[in-house]
Amino acid sequence: MEIYCYGTARVRHAATGVVYSISADELDWQDAGGDERPMGPAFHYEAMVEHPELGLISWGVWEYPEGAENMTESNVGQHILVEDFDFGLQHEEPEPENWLEYEPPNSAYRSFLTASAEAIDLLNERGTEEGSSNINRMLFTQQIVILEAYLCDTLIAEVGSDQQAEDRLIAEAEGLSDAKFTLEAIKATPDFAKTKVREYLRDMLYHNLGKVDVLYRIALGIRILPLASDKDSLMRAILLRHDCVHRNGYDKQGNKLNNFTRAYVTATALQIRQFVQAIETEVTTRPKPAIQSKK
Repeated sequence: MEIYCYGTARVRHAATGVVYSISADELDWQDAGGDERPMGPAFHYEAMVEHPELGLISWGVWEYPEGAENMTESNVGQHILVEDFDFGLQHEEPEPENWLEYEPPNSAYRSFLTASAEAIDLLNERGTEEGSSNINRMLFTQQIVILEAYLCDTLIAEVGSDQQAEDRLIAEAEGLSDAKFTLEAIKATPDFAKTKVREYLRDMLYHNLGKVDVLYRIALGIRILPLASDKDSLMRAILLRHDCVHRNGYDKQGNKLNNFTRAYVTATALQIRQFVQAIETEVTTRPKPAIQSKK
């Protein structure tokens, strides 16, 4: 199981009435312990934020029995929660069995542009103006998928060709820098470090833009989130993608979503394209280590 958290929480101060916004990427989820219960262990995960005006506020998720979400809690103290995140537990998406043989395309950017254009062409040919259209919803989800593919393929390619970027990930990336392996495993795997870095990058969920932003910063010295022209609307699109993939187009309250008009899907595709173009510019113009010639 893994924690998902999307959207923006808005909290109204109890005394001043001022509404403050907290984005999902500000939360740092931690293991908060657990206990033994009749059906086995219960696990508690928590994210706390020390806000300069609201004080300490927190969000919690309980897993019980193992492999199932039991409950969630949002604690803003005396203040008023105007809008909450969509958060909880979900099963990790399985990786294809042959991912180790996967090679990123020669140009992740060209692959992105081709896939984006084909999806929009199909939307214009087969889509409708109705926000509840299944084909519109599928093509909307596809825009998020090709964004994830671009982010993944670009990072793998850049790290694979830059030893210093790989070294920075090994030293600083959470879940990689503190990983422990047996000598037997190290001995049995050729290019052990490169293999583990590649495995780590393939396992990442690239719709979690907060984590992806951290990886791009560590490895490539690039912050991707500030490059989004409208970060809030991009995060809302990713939240809708979650509802499409995991709830078949319904929100957490069971309401059918009617957002996916042709105009909305087209606007989202344009926003994602501009986002990717900005990232690609940063990636291609970043300083890279000189290639050492062999003597």
